[in-house]
Amino acid sequence: MKIIKIIIACLSLCSSVVNALSVDDPVFVEHSAVMLVINPQSGQIIAANKAAAKFYGFSRTTLEAMLIQDINQLNAEQVAEERSLAASEGRNYFIFRHRLADDTLRTVSVYSTPFVDGAGQTQLLSIIHDISAQRALQDSLWYYQNKLEEQVAAQTQEIQQMSSLKVLLLALIIAILLVSILVLGALLLRLRAAKRRSEAQGARLKAIFNGIDDLLIFTDEQGQVLSVNKRVEDIFAAHGSLMNKPIGEVLHDSRSAEQATCYQLPYTLELGNKQCTFSITKTTVLDINQQLLGYIYVLQDITERLAREREQRLAQTVFDTTTEGVLVSDRDNRIQMVNRAFTQITGFESDEVLGQTPAMFNSGHHSNAYFNQLYQTLNERGHWEGEIWNRRKMGDVYPSWLQVSAVFDEQGNIEMYVALFNDITSRKHHEQLMWQQANFDTLTGLANRHHYHEKFDTTLAAAKENHTRFAICFIDLDRFKAINDTLGHHIGDLLLIEAAQRIQDCTRSSDVVARLGGDEFAILLTDIKHIRDVEAIANKILHQLRSQFVLEGHEAFVSGSIGITFYPDDGDEREVLLRNADSAMYKAKEHGRNCFQFYTSMMHENAKARSQLEGALHKALINEELSVVYQPILGKDNERIGCEALLRWHSETLGDVSPGEFIPVSEELGLILAMGEWVLFQACKQAKHWYEKTKTPFFVTVNVSSTQFKRQDVSTLVATVLRETGLPSHALTLEITENVLADNSERILTQLRAIRDMGVELAIDDFGTGYSSLSYLKRFPLSKLKIDQEFIRDLPHDAEDRALVSAIISMAANLNLQVVAEGVETAEQLGLLKQLDCDFTQGYLHAQPLSPDEFDVYLARFNEGC
Repeated sequence: MKIIKIIIACLSLCSSVVNALSVDDPVFVEHSAVMLVINPQSGQIIAANKAAAKFYGFSRTTLEAMLIQDINQLNAEQVAEERSLAASEGRNYFIFRHRLADDTLRTVSVYSTPFVDGAGQTQLLSIIHDISAQRALQDSLWYYQNKLEEQVAAQTQEIQQMSSLKVLLLALIIAILLVSILVLGALLLRLRAAKRRSEAQGARLKAIFNGIDDLLIFTDEQGQVLSVNKRVEDIFAAHGSLMNKPIGEVLHDSRSAEQATCYQLPYTLELGNKQCTFSITKTTVLDINQQLLGYIYVLQDITERLAREREQRLAQTVFDTTTEGVLVSDRDNRIQMVNRAFTQITGFESDEVLGQTPAMFNSGHHSNAYFNQLYQTLNERGHWEGEIWNRRKMGDVYPSWLQVSAVFDEQGNIEMYVALFNDITSRKHHEQLMWQQANFDTLTGLANRHHYHEKFDTTLAAAKENHTRFAICFIDLDRFKAINDTLGHHIGDLLLIEAAQRIQDCTRSSDVVARLGGDEFAILLTDIKHIRDVEAIANKILHQLRSQFVLEGHEAFVSGSIGITFYPDDGDEREVLLRNADSAMYKAKEHGRNCFQFYTSMMHENAKARSQLEGALHKALINEELSVVYQPILGKDNERIGCEALLRWHSETLGDVSPGEFIPVSEELGLILAMGEWVLFQACKQAKHWYEKTKTPFFVTVNVSSTQFKRQDVSTLVATVLRETGLPSHALTLEITENVLADNSERILTQLRAIRDMGVELAIDDFGTGYSSLSYLKRFPLSKLKIDQEFIRDLPHDAEDRALVSAIISMAANLNLQVVAEGVETAEQLGLLKQLDCDFTQGYLHAQPLSPDEFDVYLARFNEGC
């Protein structure tokens, strides 16, 4: 108690000065109580007084370099447990084990209180008191007290045992009497219960005996029937009671009566009009001493089981021997069973496919949608049948006819799938052969008349729907009959085969070539855009047919007469078009054979004229039949003059040919490239001469075809021509049509930009007559617009044309584009255009296209007027 009072006094003293505590304060340093100042966060000993140094055996300096964990021997878990114990016991101190400098351990009580030091940090002031001796004394007192209590308890127990022994003997006697009475009563009750259980067990055994569906017969050791179950009574009711009868009379002709025991011995018995089969099992019945009491016969009706086994054997035989492949899969479509035919057809053994899905046979011929539809039909209807292509183990694909049925359980859910299939490759081949024979000529392999008509009807329907054209050609071999008669039918057949091949080689893959019979052939030329395409094919066929035929050493020469008709030009029904083609073919024969004729004379004449035009056009440059004329282009108020170079052609055979006729043909034939280069060079060379003679800026405009931009680099050509002729680039304007811009390709755009970078101007011809003209002004580097004469012709009287021309000129001015008005023929038109501030005008009012000499005279007069 004295120690506790001292500690309380220390705590009271510390509490009074804790806010002003200093580690160098004599009150702290010299105090007799062991004191430590500890950082509660890190456990670092901040300060220790002299009493602490003396108690622990460390110097103050050493202690102040240590952590409280270096002294306290309890781990963190034990410290937490001690704190909890102190809180539960209401103690304001903790009991720890501290290690001194000489490694001895002391039990100490620690009183701690927090305070704030001069630096504003919260520290912990701990007062430590050594209670080791007190704890040892307390443990000794507890030990002696426990020993005393044990001795007192032992003496008390002996006294109680002596007094209760007499009571125990009396109670024991009474208990023995009561137990005897209870045992006798229990034996009586058990006897009654045993009797009741025996009776109940007998009833249960009898119920079980009668409830068994098999026939049960119990006999004594001599074989006399002692008991049967109800099933036996029902079946043998017509034979009267079986009791006390020898078993041999009941089961006559059965070896079971002679044998001591038997197991599932078959036995056939006539019951009414039905023959039933039983299996007999005979077993001995022994008593508890293993003495024989009798025998029990169990007759099991196996009639239905044998029938099912026969059906299963039959089904297995069919499963194994059928020529159809059989595949059984579970509800997840995992293969469970296959037969031998499956292996023969697919090449897969059963162990290779079990557990797999039929997807392993997928050939890739069918889409996922095809299989989705298959399983949807299967789930909805329970059956699917159709043709499917599968892949064998070796990788080859084959067609099969597949029948799949779903097997449903009692709840209506799919339990398994059964698939039957067979290889129909030979059937497909046979069908293909039959189709081939029905649709193709057996001699030449070409389509026959029937197939040709089918293709004709299909093509005709498509052409009507899509508004396209197609052509029909009838071909008859000239002089074939003479070769057939002189060299024989065999040589004639060889000639027909060779002629068919030559005709087919001249056509496209999309065309249909047929042999109608004898030496008559027909061609269906689909999607025809130009007559010249048909002419080209006809000329190729004629050339091939008139070439020599060498047939097994025999030389033969024939030719062909071809009649051509077109849909929809010459009719819109098959019979009409075929009749017209036949008429055109006979017309070709009338014109001397070895030629082709169109059904209409006008078409034929047009084709003939075109052919002549093409032939003459090829010679135009060589024969120097081309020339360039120039139509003046005048600026407003005559401040500038230029001209448009226009190509002209005077043929020796055809005379003067309009540019509208020969320019499109030259573009189609590719001749426009050479012609365009020639015109550009001639125009620039002539313009250089005029450029030097005029008092005002002069320019020349040259038309460039879209074909030139697509098939050559026009920018390179222009650079070459300007360099060779010496014409300044700003004096040249290239006039292009909307066809060039409509291509909208990056290659053409690159060429146009390169041309503009040279300083050459670009003009769009016939502005407003094409498509998307306004979009061209934004995308392409144009410098001029030429208003088509269609909008100039009715000026100044047509209000709509006047408004349109005014809008074009105003728009061009806003876009920094110059405007050239074509087709100016009256002073009124010119006056309105000047009023609308049009930059340039061109037309017969100024002059018609002039030859170079005539333009020289015109230019001289213009210079005089300036």
